[in-house]
Amino acid sequence: MTGVRLLWDEVRSGAAQAAHQRSGHTGAARQDQWYAARQALRTGLVRLGVVPDLPDAHRRIGLAGPGAVRQVSWDGAALRPAVQFSVAHTAEQVVVALRRGEPADDAAPAGLGVDAETEWATAERNLHRFGTPAELDALRRACGPVRPLHLWCVKEALAKASGHGFARIPPRRYRLHPAADAAPHRLTVEIAGADPPDGGPRRALVRTGTRTTTGRPATAWAVAELPTR
Repeated sequence: MTGVRLLWDEVRSGAAQAAHQRSGHTGAARQDQWYAARQALRTGLVRLGVVPDLPDAHRRIGLAGPGAVRQVSWDGAALRPAVQFSVAHTAEQVVVALRRGEPADDAAPAGLGVDAETEWATAERNLHRFGTPAELDALRRACGPVRPLHLWCVKEALAKASGHGFARIPPRRYRLHPAADAAPHRLTVEIAGADPPDGGPRRALVRTGTRTTTGRPATAWAVAELPTR
């Protein structure tokens, strides 16, 4: 996937409290996930060369633009060129997707979404609740060997990239079909039941994989880009 960078980090128990990053109403595990995501985001932005490597960088980075096209800010101002982001986590790992740059003048901006999951057996049992064998086959033809959990991750990533999420539109209404040209990593996506109507099928760019780490559960992941119109 051109221009998209994935940054992973471990969720370390007690890291947020030790760094004095968060306190108050959220649980300790949620704070640690938040802290790991911020650290991965900071690392990615520094590697891209769009923010300086300063000790207080994590406090100066902001996240703006709820919906399909979420962007990063620095000291309250949007970065230019823009940097889009999406975040996902399991209980033990966090992944941040970053993409730098603006769309061409004649192109629709694209939403960006990422997801990561470890519940392999649950997805195998419940494929009928969130997808179909035909969708799994379409994903397999686009991305190579996949299992039902990869399909769930793709739908979650598309839900984020569309700006709708699963709260408004359930997983089965994100309908995946093979791309007309059968290009690698391309799928046609139809979002049924959007209000207002979603504008018809769109051509999505998706990538999937499995991350293995010693001592951690194998993690299925997916990242997706979806034009906003």
